[in-house]
Amino acid sequence: MNWLDERQVAEAQKAVVDTAHGLAGGSVLFLEGVRRLAFLRFQVSKLDNDPDFMLFVGIASEADHIPPQEIRSQCTKVWLEHCDNEGKELEALYQQQVRATCERLIRRFS
Repeated sequence: MNWLDERQVAEAQKAVVDTAHGLAGGSVLFLEGVRRLAFLRFQVSKLDNDPDFMLFVGIASEADHIPPQEIRSQCTKVWLEHCDNEGKELEALYQQQVRATCERLIRRFS
């Protein structure tokens, strides 16, 4: 990330806002959105432990064994059912916090 390149910074900030909107609104899958925001933090913040992103980092860490969409076709049905149940539990547990944090990110980077 080139912090001096205003275009790169603006694109990264837009990606955070778009992902946060989709995640809060339900148009982006929960774990996919969480993982994307955990990744994007490096592109929009110079802080290693930016408090606005740590919720996403924690959830992504809890779910790091759950396969992302692009490799689900390589997993067994039983494993996917197990992982999907875990994903639903994580979503139910963190949904309110995630929405509130998404709103904070939208305000911060809009």
